[in-house]
Amino acid sequence: MVIALGETEKNRTHSSQKKEKKYHCCVCGDEISEDEYENYDGMCWECWDDQLTEESDDMFGDLM
Repeated sequence: MVIALGETEKNRTHSSQKKEKKYHCCVCGDEISEDEYENYDGMCWECWDDQLTEESDDMFGDLM
């Protein structure tokens, strides 16, 4: 006996698979949210902040 999934079941299964996608920081590898991944160029906030600080130090060096 074969039971076909209704549209509601298919949508529920599809959306639960979509929610299971995990994002990881490209620098440290920690799991991060999709928003953090998109807002900080694939990095967690801490790695993004560290990179910004290093770039500032390189740009302004002795001025700061």
